[in-house]
Amino acid sequence: MAEALFSKHMQDAGVAATIVSRGLAAPIGRRPHPLALEVANQNGIPISSDKRAAAVSLGEIRAADAIFIMDEYHRREMRSRYPIAQGKTFLLGHWASEVIDDPVSLPKWAFERAWEQSRNGVLAWMPKLKEVGLIKE
Repeated sequence: MAEALFSKHMQDAGVAATIVSRGLAAPIGRRPHPLALEVANQNGIPISSDKRAAAVSLGEIRAADAIFIMDEYHRREMRSRYPIAQGKTFLLGHWASEVIDDPVSLPKWAFERAWEQSRNGVLAWMPKLKEVGLIKE
C-alpha cells in the first residue's frame, strides 16, 4: 500500500522516481492481500494486479536513496542484515510518531488504518525529501 501511495504522490508532484516494495521475509510471488487491493481501490490509488511480493536484495539497497520501514523491529533487522542501509532506513510513520502495524492477518479496519497511516507518512516525508534534495520537481 505504501508503494502505491508513494508512487502516486511522487507522480502528482512531477517527480520521476522508482518506488518498490520489498520484504525481509516476503512470501515471494504472493499477490497483494485482497483487503489491501480493496482499500487501495476505495481510495482511488489501485495496486497493480501484476504486483507480487519480492525479497529485498543487496543491489536494491545499494541503489536506494531512502528505505522506508513500517516498524522498529524491521528497521533493526534491515540494519543488521544490511549495514549499508544504516544511514538511509527510516520509519514511514516517524513524523507522526506512529508505528504502522502489518494488517495481514487482521480485518479490513486494520488495512484501512494502515492505509491512512501510510498516507500520512508519505505526505509527511515528501517535503522532508525535497528539503534534503533527495527529490526534485
